[in-house]
Amino acid sequence: MNDKVYGVAKNGAVMKVELTELETKICKVLQGVSKLIAKERPDLPKIESRIAGGWVRDKLLGKECHDLDVAVNDLMGYEFATFVNKYFESHDHSTRSIAKIDSNPEKSKHLETATTKLFDQEVDFCNLRTEVYEPGSRIPSHITFGTPKEDAYRRDITINSLFYNVNTMQVEDFTKCGIQDLTDGIIRTTFSPFVSFRDDPLRIIRCIRFASRFGFELTTEICEAAKHPEIKGALISKVSRERIGTEFDKMMKGPHPLLSIQLIHQLELYPIVIQAPSNIISGNVAESKVAVNAVGIVCWLGNKLLKPSNAAEKRRMLLSACVLPFLGVTAEQKKKPVPAVGLVLRDAIKTTNADMNIVSTIFHGIPILQQLAQTNTERKLKRSELGMVIRDLGALWETAIKCTAVKELLDIYPEIDWSNTEEKIEVGKEICQKYEELIKMVEDYGIKECYQWKYMVDGKRAAQVLGLKPGPHVTELLKVIMIWQLENPNGTKEECERAIKEYWSNKN
Repeated sequence: MNDKVYGVAKNGAVMKVELTELETKICKVLQGVSKLIAKERPDLPKIESRIAGGWVRDKLLGKECHDLDVAVNDLMGYEFATFVNKYFESHDHSTRSIAKIDSNPEKSKHLETATTKLFDQEVDFCNLRTEVYEPGSRIPSHITFGTPKEDAYRRDITINSLFYNVNTMQVEDFTKCGIQDLTDGIIRTTFSPFVSFRDDPLRIIRCIRFASRFGFELTTEICEAAKHPEIKGALISKVSRERIGTEFDKMMKGPHPLLSIQLIHQLELYPIVIQAPSNIISGNVAESKVAVNAVGIVCWLGNKLLKPSNAAEKRRMLLSACVLPFLGVTAEQKKKPVPAVGLVLRDAIKTTNADMNIVSTIFHGIPILQQLAQTNTERKLKRSELGMVIRDLGALWETAIKCTAVKELLDIYPEIDWSNTEEKIEVGKEICQKYEELIKMVEDYGIKECYQWKYMVDGKRAAQVLGLKPGPHVTELLKVIMIWQLENPNGTKEECERAIKEYWSNKN
C-alpha cells in the first residue's frame, strides 16, 4: 500500500501525508469494510469512507493529529460502524462497542455520530451531508445526505474542507483552494464569507482562532464581512455565549494568543466577544487596544524574569490581560456594587467560577501591589507589610505581582505597540525590576506560603488572655497576631500573648 499521498498547490509546492503504522492499519480496515458492504448491500451505491477536516489539514502541515473523523457517503455513521464490527468478526478480531451520539442542534451537534475504537484509536463516523439555514438561527433547519463536494462547501474554511479518500488513498480538495491556502497561509471561507457568517456567525470566531493557531492571514473579504453591522448583529443574536467562550478559551490556550486578541480588536469585535455588563454604575471601560497591549506585554514577559512559570499561570495572566479594560469598573448586581470583571467573565465568555475568582483576586491586588512596589523604592518593606498582602491574595500572590507589572507598563508606556517586542529590550526594564524585587523579597523573607500559616494564638485563646468575650474584636486581634508572627519569625506563643496584652493595653 502506498502510504504517501501528495497534494500539489498551484505554485508547485508539494505537501504530503505520511500515514503512521496505526493509521495504515485503520485505512486497511476501512477499505475492507467498503468491500464488505458492497458484497452484503448490493442495493447501495459504492460506499467510500473519507477522513475529514482537521486530520487532513494537520497531516499536510506535517503535524500529528489524533482526531479521526470519518465521513461516509450514502450511509449513516452508526450503520457503517456496525459493518466495521462485522468486518472484525469475519477476520477473527474482537469487536468494540459503538456509542451512538444523537444529533443535538442546541449544542452544535447537527448530525448523528457513531464513536468506536479501531486498534485503541477513537474514531467518529458520520455521513456526508449538506445543510440549509433559516434566518434567525445558526442551527441548520434541513440536513440531508450530500455529495463530498457539498459536504466540503458546508464547512467553515477551505483548509478544514479537505478529505483523505481512504479507498483511493488520495487527498481531495473540492473547493480547489484548500491545499493552496495551506501553502500560502490563508484563512478563506469555502463560499461567500458574508453568506457563511450570516448562516453561522460563530464561523467568524473560528476564522480568528484558526488564523491565530497557524499564524495565517484572513482574506480581505472575511475582514470586510466580519465588520458588517448585519453580521455583528447576527453574532450577538444567534450565537450562545457558551460557544463564544469555548472558542475564546481555545485561543488563549493556543500558540498565538496575541494574534487572536489583535484580530478581535482589528475586526471591531471586542465589545461583542468581551461584552460589557449593561448595569455599570461607575468607572469607564477602557478601549480594546488596552487588552491587545496587555496581552502583548504578557507575551513579552515570556523572555523576562517575570514570565509565567507554567501554562496554567500563563493562561491566568492572559485572561486577566484580555479583560484589563474592566479594571476599576463597578457594576450592580442584586442592588449591590460588584467588580464588573466578574460579570464579564461569567456572562460574556462563560468562564468557570474558579476563573472568576482568580481574575477578581488579581484585579483586587493590582492597586495594592502597585502602591507596595512604589513604597519599596522609597524604603524597604517590612516583612509584615508584604506578608499581610500575600495572605490577602493567597496562592495567587506571585501571579498578581506579574499582572501588576503589566498594568504599570501600560500606565507608563500607553502609546507603545507591545506586539512588536523586538524594540522593547530596554523599555520597561526599571519597572520590571521593581516587581522582580518584590518577588525576591518574598523569597528572602521566607513568606512564600505565609497565606497557609495558622495563628500562633487562636481567636478564642486571644479573648481569654484579655478577659474578653468572643466578638468582632477577635478579627482585629487575629490581624495583630499575624503581623506579630510575621515580624517575629522565631517568637514563642508566650511572647505573642504578651504582645497581645501590650497592644490591647495601649489601645485602651
